[in-house]
Amino acid sequence: MNKIPAAISAILFFLVMAVSVASISGSYTPLEQHITNISRELFSTYLIPFELLSVVLVTGIVGMFHTAEDEE
Repeated sequence: MNKIPAAISAILFFLVMAVSVASISGSYTPLEQHITNISRELFSTYLIPFELLSVVLVTGIVGMFHTAEDEE
Protein backbone atom coordinates (compact mmCIF):
# COMPACT_ATOMS: atom_id res chain seq x y z
CA MET A 1 0.00 0.00 0.00
CA ASN A 2 1.29 3.41 -0.92
CA LYS A 3 1.48 5.75 2.04
CA ILE A 4 1.27 8.98 0.06
CA PRO A 5 -2.21 8.39 -1.49
CA ALA A 6 -3.49 7.13 1.87
CA ALA A 7 -2.22 10.27 3.61
CA ILE A 8 -3.70 12.53 0.93
CA SER A 9 -7.10 10.85 1.16
CA ALA A 10 -7.06 11.07 4.97
CA ILE A 11 -6.22 14.77 4.84
CA LEU A 12 -8.95 15.42 2.28
CA PHE A 13 -11.46 13.47 4.36
CA PHE A 14 -10.73 15.51 7.48
CA LEU A 15 -10.82 18.77 5.54
CA VAL A 16 -14.23 17.95 4.05
CA MET A 17 -15.55 16.89 7.45
CA ALA A 18 -14.22 20.05 9.12
CA VAL A 19 -15.83 22.28 6.49
CA SER A 20 -19.11 20.35 6.75
CA VAL A 21 -19.22 20.62 10.53
CA ALA A 22 -18.23 24.29 10.49
CA SER A 23 -21.01 25.11 8.02
CA ILE A 24 -23.74 23.81 10.35
CA SER A 25 -25.66 26.74 11.74
CA GLY A 26 -28.56 27.02 14.11
CA SER A 27 -29.67 25.16 17.16
CA TYR A 28 -30.62 21.53 16.90
CA THR A 29 -32.13 21.11 20.32
CA PRO A 30 -35.30 19.03 20.00
CA LEU A 31 -38.48 20.56 21.35
CA GLU A 32 -39.88 17.28 22.61
CA GLN A 33 -38.10 14.10 23.53
CA HIS A 34 -40.76 11.41 23.68
CA ILE A 35 -40.00 7.90 22.51
CA THR A 36 -43.57 7.52 21.27
CA ASN A 37 -43.08 10.35 18.76
CA ILE A 38 -39.85 8.81 17.52
CA SER A 39 -41.38 5.36 17.15
CA ARG A 40 -44.46 6.76 15.41
CA GLU A 41 -42.29 8.53 12.82
CA LEU A 42 -39.96 5.56 12.45
CA PHE A 43 -42.73 3.05 11.79
CA SER A 44 -44.95 5.28 9.64
CA THR A 45 -43.05 7.93 7.69
CA TYR A 46 -39.65 6.24 7.60
CA LEU A 47 -40.70 2.57 7.46
CA ILE A 48 -39.22 1.75 4.04
CA PRO A 49 -35.80 3.39 4.71
CA PHE A 50 -35.71 1.70 8.13
CA GLU A 51 -36.34 -1.73 6.59
CA LEU A 52 -33.84 -1.14 3.77
CA LEU A 53 -31.20 -0.11 6.29
CA SER A 54 -31.79 -3.28 8.30
CA VAL A 55 -31.37 -5.40 5.16
CA VAL A 56 -28.13 -3.59 4.27
CA LEU A 57 -26.76 -4.05 7.79
CA VAL A 58 -27.63 -7.76 7.93
CA THR A 59 -26.08 -8.25 4.49
CA GLY A 60 -22.91 -6.53 5.70
CA ILE A 61 -22.73 -8.70 8.79
CA VAL A 62 -23.21 -11.89 6.77
CA GLY A 63 -20.58 -10.72 4.28
CA MET A 64 -18.17 -9.98 7.12
CA PHE A 65 -18.57 -13.51 8.48
CA HIS A 66 -18.19 -14.98 5.02
CA THR A 67 -14.99 -13.00 4.41
CA ALA A 68 -13.60 -13.95 7.83
CA GLU A 69 -14.36 -17.60 7.15
CA ASP A 70 -12.46 -17.54 3.84
CA GLU A 71 -9.35 -16.06 5.45
CA GLU A 72 -8.61 -19.11 7.58
